[in-house]
Amino acid sequence: MASLYNWRNFWIFWGGGMALFIYLVVSGGVLQTSVAPNGILDHQSAATAATVNAIQQSWADAGVLDLARWGMIADLIFITLYMSGGIIGGRLLWQRAKSPTLKKIGLLCVLVYFLFGLTDYIETVSQLIQLVRGQGSDMLAATAALVKPVKVIAWIVGTIMMLVALVWRWRETRT
Repeated sequence: MASLYNWRNFWIFWGGGMALFIYLVVSGGVLQTSVAPNGILDHQSAATAATVNAIQQSWADAGVLDLARWGMIADLIFITLYMSGGIIGGRLLWQRAKSPTLKKIGLLCVLVYFLFGLTDYIETVSQLIQLVRGQGSDMLAATAALVKPVKVIAWIVGTIMMLVALVWRWRETRT
C-alpha cells in the first residue's frame, strides 16, 4: 500500500487547499452587507449572539444565506485540505531533510498546521451551527471569536514557514 506521506499528496492537499482558500476570498464579497462590511470575517469575529443574529438577518435580507452556508461548508473542506497538506509536508521535511534545522522546521510545521486546523475547525463549526439553527449563541459566538486570532497567527506562521522550507528543500536537493 502506498504511503500517504509523499510529495505528490502534499501538493494535491496543500495546493488544493490554497486554491480553495483563494476562491473563498475572491467569492466572499457576496456576503458583505452594511451590518457585515467584511462578510464572513465579521461573522467569525462576532462575539455575541445578538451580533451573529444581526449578521445572519442581513444575509437573509440580501438573499445570500444559502451562499453563507455553502461558504462555511467549503471552508471545512479548505481546512481539511490545507491542514492535511501542511502536516504531510512538515512530516516529509522532518523525516527526509538533510539539514537538522530544516528537520526542526518540518516538525514545527506539523505542530503549527495541527493547531491551525484545530482552531479553524472550532471556529467554523461554531459558526455553522449558529447559521444552521438560524439563531446566534453567546457561547458559540464567543468561542469562534476567541480562537480566531490563534487560527490567523497559525495560518500566517504555517504558510510562511512552509514556503521558506520548500525553497530551502529545493536548494538542498539541487546540491
